[in-house]
Amino acid sequence: MKIIDLNIKIYLVRSQDGKWFRAKGMSGYGDSWVNDPVKARIYTKIGPARACVTWWTNQYPDYGIPDIVEITSDTGVILDETERVTNAVNKIKTDKIKYKIDQHQRHLESAERKLKEAREEIKKLKSQ
Repeated sequence: MKIIDLNIKIYLVRSQDGKWFRAKGMSGYGDSWVNDPVKARIYTKIGPARACVTWWTNQYPDYGIPDIVEITSDTGVILDETERVTNAVNKIKTDKIKYKIDQHQRHLESAERKLKEAREEIKKLKSQ
């Protein structure tokens, strides 16, 4: 595990009653404000967070002016993903090989069935 220096800031929008603004996407449904900050929309720049605050203040003036919460991180940890990725790649390769085997097995069974039907048809024609 290796620690590196960073300077990252993210922004969350919080209502006056302590709820967090939630990203719902285009034509989203559900509540716009949630209690869990994990479900909150994350802004990587302050401009869009400020625009959100301004929009909510203009649309719902009785609601109060939402706060912007800045979260900073100055360190990061590099995770070693070598083993996980190797296992995932090997599983994908194994799954592809198993799929080919199953596919060829089905083709073989189909060909054997067609061969049997053709032999029976020849036998039937010879007996007439």
